[in-house]
Amino acid sequence: MKTPILVRTLVPAVFVALVGLAPGPAWAGSLRGTVRLPDGARLPRLYQGYWRLENGNVPVRPASGKVGTVVVLDGISGVHAPPPKTVTVEIAGLDAQPRVVVVGPGSVVEFKNVGKTTHELSTPADVSMMPNERLNPGTFRHQKFGAPGGYLVRCSEYPHLAISVIVVDSPFFALVDDKGAFQIPGNVPDGKATLRVWSTGRWVHDESIDTTGKQEVTVRVPVSKTGKEPEPKDPDARDSDPSSPEGKESESKGSSE
Repeated sequence: MKTPILVRTLVPAVFVALVGLAPGPAWAGSLRGTVRLPDGARLPRLYQGYWRLENGNVPVRPASGKVGTVVVLDGISGVHAPPPKTVTVEIAGLDAQPRVVVVGPGSVVEFKNVGKTTHELSTPADVSMMPNERLNPGTFRHQKFGAPGGYLVRCSEYPHLAISVIVVDSPFFALVDDKGAFQIPGNVPDGKATLRVWSTGRWVHDESIDTTGKQEVTVRVPVSKTGKEPEPKDPDARDSDPSSPEGKESESKGSSE
């Protein structure tokens, strides 16, 4: 028996209507905003100082004006993490480019020494994840980053050389430009989310926001209780006090801005 034409046209329409009623996040465009950092957090490098080199022919890259601030939206259900990939960080002139890498879980970062100086890289906050290892000129090292979070890769010889690796389980993140502005592209879902700010090698601010309406967000990172931004917690970080043995040792190494 043939199905009446009216019934055949109504069935797809009803199915589409039911699908439209299914629960799910509402998607409504990109999110813009501005991050206001305190003065002490606007330095482009974690350490400002001088290191003496035995080989004076090694060129030193000038310090970049970019702080390396990243904004990440957390706590959004129904989204997928970025696929894993391999990213190359080149080290030369006692500096690394790029200094900030944002990747999905399971990604691999290739640390490539294209300069003339030997470096010893590790994640001092969790040495078991990335143990200290010598990186000679012309060599490279692959490191896999699995769990979401922020990782600070440091050189024990030249502590100003630091590389931030941010592993995200959400596709909604953005690098902050020189003026503090950011734009998280894609269809950011409406609703509650946690906005996290990574700067100067650590998480500096968490804030609950409502993305509904996609109004511009202004994030003000407060000054620490001590009145200045503290150094990142790092068991290998040397004391800047010139009266201490560690401070004297740091004065005798390397050369940088």
